[in-house]
Amino acid sequence: MRLTLALVATLFAAPALAQGYDFSPDATLECMEKQTMYGADIACVGESARACFGKIKGRTVTDIAACQQAEAEYWKTRMDAAFEKLVEMAKVADEKFAGNPDEPPRAKMADDLAHEQDNWNKWRETRCWVEAMMRRGTPYRMTAAANCTMKHTAERAMFLESAVKYMEKH
Repeated sequence: MRLTLALVATLFAAPALAQGYDFSPDATLECMEKQTMYGADIACVGESARACFGKIKGRTVTDIAACQQAEAEYWKTRMDAAFEKLVEMAKVADEKFAGNPDEPPRAKMADDLAHEQDNWNKWRETRCWVEAMMRRGTPYRMTAAANCTMKHTAERAMFLESAVKYMEKH
C-alpha cells in the first residue's frame, strides 16, 4: 500500500520534533539577500537545511531528511500566506471584472487559483514520490522525498509571492 508523501514526511518529522533539531531559515535568507540576478534565489533553497544537519554530530539520513522537512515547512508557511493573499486579491479583481462584457460570465480567477493549487499539490506529491521510489531499498529515499518537497515548495512559494507583487502593481 502506498503511503502519501505527507504521511512519510510526518513520520520522519516526528523524530525531528522529539530530538529538537536546531532549524532556522537564516542561512537560506542570507543567501537570497546576496543574489543579484533575477531567479537566482532558488539556488539558496536548502542552505538552512544544510546548516541544520551540519550541526548534528553523527547525523543519519533521518536527521538530514528532518532538517530538509523543517525547511520545507518554512516554505509551506510562506506559500500558504502568499496563496491566501493572492486569492483575496483575485476576489477583488473578479468583482472588478464581473460587469465586463468581454469576460466570460463564470470566469473567476479565485476559482482558477484554487484549482491550480490543488493540481500543483497533486503534482508535487507524485513528483516527489517518484524521486523517493527511484531510491527504494536504500535509506536515501527519505532524503530524496524531503529534498524534492523542500525545493518544489520553495519554488512555488517564490512564484506565488511574485504573483502577489505583480497583482499589487497592476
